[in-house]
Amino acid sequence: MISTGIKDLKNKLSYYLREVKKGEKVLITEREKVIATIVPVERAEEDSNLLSLVREGFAVWKGGKPVGSKKPVKIKGKTISEIILEDRR
Repeated sequence: MISTGIKDLKNKLSYYLREVKKGEKVLITEREKVIATIVPVERAEEDSNLLSLVREGFAVWKGGKPVGSKKPVKIKGKTISEIILEDRR
């Protein structure tokens, strides 16, 4: 996973898009706070589902490894840990 600021992203957009094509995620930061993520198309839906858990307060993430949930919730389908393990393969 690559992290970059807005100014650097604008200056090197082609480079970061090539990295995304290779399967890399790019976190965009503003004043060291993650404000957006660029992900390859085939994974965008899974990542948006994970990020929606963060927005709704069910998970905490500050751009590093996920630390888990303050309010555990039972869900249908794959767990976050299963999705992460699949991503590592």
